[in-house]
Amino acid sequence: MTVITVLYNGDNIVGFVAKGHSGYAEHGEDIVCAAVSALTQTAYLGLEKLVKAEMEFHIKDGELRLMLSKGLDAEKREKAELILGTMLLGLRSVEENYSDHLKLIKREVKA
Repeated sequence: MTVITVLYNGDNIVGFVAKGHSGYAEHGEDIVCAAVSALTQTAYLGLEKLVKAEMEFHIKDGELRLMLSKGLDAEKREKAELILGTMLLGLRSVEENYSDHLKLIKREVKA
């Protein structure tokens, strides 16, 4: 199962940690893993290329971590929230349809 912990500061998404493999199908044929990868990595690309947000990003087999920098200005923070919120909508849709393979967790973090 893939577990994605979405990190919040108040009402704002400030990052996420995705761990594990969904186990829906064999490697290369797993549509749940492909959906999660597409949504999370597209969010990263949007934050990096469009928003130019400062963040920590790490990816390795079975794990992806993203955390926005604390010093983002208000405009970048607002744009980042739109991108991360859109990612979360997509992930929730995948979770609704494949709840045996994807679990979303909400966690509050300090600013």
